Amino acid sequence: MTLHATLENSAKAFADRCWLCFEDATWSYAEGNALCEKIARGLVEQSVRPGDRVGLLFTNSPELVFCYFACFKAGAVAVPLNTRFQAAESIYALNHCGTKILVGQSDLIAPLLEARNQMTGLEHIFATGGALPGTQSFSALIREVEVALPAVTNGQLAVILYTSGTTSRPKGVMHSHATLLRQNANYLEVLGVDAYERCLVSLPLCHIAALSIWLLAGTEAGGTMTLLSRFEPGAVVHAIARDRITFAGGLPVMINALINHPDAASHDLSSLKVFMGGGDCVPLEMQKRFHQVFGVHVDELCGMTEVIYCNQPVNLGQRRAGSIGKPFGDVRIRLEDADGNEMPDGEVGEIVAYSGAVTLGYWNDPENTRAALRGGGMHSGDLARRDADGFLWFAGRAKDIIIRGGSNISPGEVEDALYTHPAVYEAGVVGVPCRELGQRVRAYVALKPGARATDKELIDWAAKNIAAYKVPESIEFLPALPKGLTGKVLRKALRDQTSLV
Repeated sequence: MTLHATLENSAKAFADRCWLCFEDATWSYAEGNALCEKIARGLVEQSVRPGDRVGLLFTNSPELVFCYFACFKAGAVAVPLNTRFQAAESIYALNHCGTKILVGQSDLIAPLLEARNQMTGLEHIFATGGALPGTQSFSALIREVEVALPAVTNGQLAVILYTSGTTSRPKGVMHSHATLLRQNANYLEVLGVDAYERCLVSLPLCHIAALSIWLLAGTEAGGTMTLLSRFEPGAVVHAIARDRITFAGGLPVMINALINHPDAASHDLSSLKVFMGGGDCVPLEMQKRFHQVFGVHVDELCGMTEVIYCNQPVNLGQRRAGSIGKPFGDVRIRLEDADGNEMPDGEVGEIVAYSGAVTLGYWNDPENTRAALRGGGMHSGDLARRDADGFLWFAGRAKDIIIRGGSNISPGEVEDALYTHPAVYEAGVVGVPCRELGQRVRAYVALKPGARATDKELIDWAAKNIAAYKVPESIEFLPALPKGLTGKVLRKALRDQTSLV
């Protein structure tokens, strides 16, 4: 079984069923599969061979979807580039993995052409949306030629996903057809095929979440997918109501925007069965408000580009507020200390995930691959504890934990307490170096438009909800908190603003 075989199977079983909706256009499974095959033949005609890397630079669009499956059919490796990368970051990724062909939108490709001589191994560039010097039209890849497509096995590399690289150079996370198919099986087992009836894809398809959870698993399930070129809260609300969406999702920053959008209360959102939250922990107060507005719980998922390992099982009716859920599908988790010893229930340890969905490693980076996959499991850098019923409780990233006077403090717990205040729109908590205690707790807060609050008011508010040693000792107000390419609040950027106290 391969990834493109899932599309081919759905095209046979549901030939006339709508596969993709984008703006005013639709493609059935049969139409989409035929178009993907033509592009695959175009790639082969351009001397793309099994294992060759093909760069993809698109916002969410049908062309991006078609190119993914065309790469799979041609045996090529899809390398989706984050559209928020600067030109230098995209060029680094293209050169690092030796990309042979780049396909993308002309407006996104144009900045790279200024440094065309730096893209050393790139042979051809195909662009949509207008001609650019030194490129060919995307339509030239859509070929009717009789070119034989290669046999592809599920052990072959399918994608390389470059991480956002907040602390170092982006790493190329490798997934094969087999690892992504195992991930499909995990989602379908816990969510069920019915959840995929009508999916909304508003997260960027250059990330593992949208690619794996929605596009790949949804295609295997025979679902219909509405694509939005980018997340915009009003467009998401409108699409859910118009297309009777059953399955959607978003990052905490997106969930926050949705529950604060004025249109949410005036639309019929009753079709929604599952809303997946991930990318960072979703504060409890945010989850409660989402349920009030949208009528479904946030189905919190936990993981990383390398493997998604934990799910709060909404469909099983087994929720633990604040928990990230249990391992799902074939995933097995050990909580380990620094020496690799397994931690007992109730004790915090690093999440080490074992699964057929775990990455093959990092492209051309054996040192980081060995460190991450030592012992056969994926060492996540995430900390958690397990309760007696097997539910996991996130304790933060190892690098984010604040140690104040010998006591460990999870920034997320402090942020949760601040989010319960009605004036708080965003919160980020970090440790400030301190000669006396090692670290002190500082919070950075952005208030809702028109809202007012003082630092003393928020400190007193937090003191009513969490232990005294966890309460922020200082609060700084910002118009907005710094965020990374995936929309996460960048605690590192906040830490960089601190100084010794």
